[in-house]
Amino acid sequence: IYIPNESATSRRFRVPKLFLHLGLIVFFAMIGLVSALSANLFKMAALQGEYEKLRAENVAIRSEAAALIAKLQEVKTNLVQVDHISDQVRQEAASLDPRAEKKKLGVTGLSFRAKSRLKNDLASPSEKTVLLKPNSASASNQNQDDKKIDFPSQAVGSNVNTENLEFRDLFAALTDIRDKSSTQLQGLSTLLKELQGYRVRLSQTPTISPVQGFVTSFYGKRSSPFTGEAKMHQGVDIAAPMGSPIRAAANGTVVRSGTADDYGNFIEIAHGFGVTTRYAHASKLLVKAGTRVSKGDLIGLVGATGRTTGPHLHYEVEVGGRRVDPSNFIRGL
Repeated sequence: IYIPNESATSRRFRVPKLFLHLGLIVFFAMIGLVSALSANLFKMAALQGEYEKLRAENVAIRSEAAALIAKLQEVKTNLVQVDHISDQVRQEAASLDPRAEKKKLGVTGLSFRAKSRLKNDLASPSEKTVLLKPNSASASNQNQDDKKIDFPSQAVGSNVNTENLEFRDLFAALTDIRDKSSTQLQGLSTLLKELQGYRVRLSQTPTISPVQGFVTSFYGKRSSPFTGEAKMHQGVDIAAPMGSPIRAAANGTVVRSGTADDYGNFIEIAHGFGVTTRYAHASKLLVKAGTRVSKGDLIGLVGATGRTTGPHLHYEVEVGGRRVDPSNFIRGL
């Protein structure tokens, strides 16, 4: 029944039950749809928040992974360099072996006559130094052999907050390995430079016999073969067949190549560090003053020139202007 106002005639409408039922169904369906949409909106909002959280975590993990990769690369670089320098250290150490030096130069030790070994009353313990300390002039030669070592930067991954790392234990372990390998790398680098410096000094130290033969007279007081009087012998006499090769005992520069009354034909070589060697009584001189020679180079031939009783090499070593016992330097003498 529909009544518009008090004076109007009322109207009567009949609504089938089917329409009423359909209306109720539609009404409740709309309520259900709105409720479902609202629930979905809330769920989507929650999922969006979770997504943003997961996205942020993913970015953080990617950043951590990048930091771990960088740290691993540092460790790998250090270990590769440690292995490389270790090989260099082994090679340098092997090259300093007296046997390797003799084999490389093709020289052997000396033979001796037991009865010719004289007591050296003048040799002091301080003269028993085989290797000399470098001076500023020779230090430049050493620097040429130094290998440049580049250490990985310690700043890689430094912008990562390690307190919040998911893998902070692994990161800390890698950092510890990196630091220890860096320390080892620096130690090996220092050792390599020291060995290279030692090799330079060794190359300029007269450690090999200049001629193959046997010693007939050592450094020290002896009876002169010419007068029979006691006299200081300032070197060693090494007997060898006429024409036997005379070789430089160390790297250096020939400063004199000529003749002197007692020495006959002789050569004088300056090796640096204040060391000079002399080779006397040669039958032939094969180098001139100013010539650069290396340890083991052929410089002359054994002879009997000057004041001598037969073919041999008179060999002297001078350190700081003072002649010393050559046997203190020759390995195996």
